Amino acid sequence: MSTLTSSGAMPVAAPGSDRKDLHSTCVTRSAPRITLCAPAQPKSVGHLRKRASMIFSAWMLSTDETQAAELLISELLTNAVEHGRGEMTLAVARTASALEITVADHGEAARSTSPGDPDEHGRGLAIVAAIAQDLSIDKTPEGWRTLARMALQSPVSDSAA
Repeated sequence: MSTLTSSGAMPVAAPGSDRKDLHSTCVTRSAPRITLCAPAQPKSVGHLRKRASMIFSAWMLSTDETQAAELLISELLTNAVEHGRGEMTLAVARTASALEITVADHGEAARSTSPGDPDEHGRGLAIVAAIAQDLSIDKTPEGWRTLARMALQSPVSDSAA
């Protein structure tokens, strides 16, 4: 397993990828912000969520805060997989009183070809809005960027500073 370093970016393979895919994923850390990149594929959602959970553990977030953040991350990354293309980026940042989760997809939105079950699709952003203190969605030249900010009660650890 890869480790996070205090500077620069390092390639991190997504589950099931081979060495040739290493150039498409990265980890960048500049305390208290960590950025993770992966192909916009369904298998990357769980991988990035697990890596973020390890970060939250190091930042000593409570179990409830971690679970809420994991849900936000799952919903936002799933949207990036569903509607974006290419690579997606997850950035998490810790302040004294909030956790900022930013997900960006790259490329123009792909149209979903499957009609899907209305009970299974279309609720992700409503869930995010219900949990997050603030939510912003912006069109960028590369694709879309969504920022969800949730309030934290856990004290800031030294590793988050």
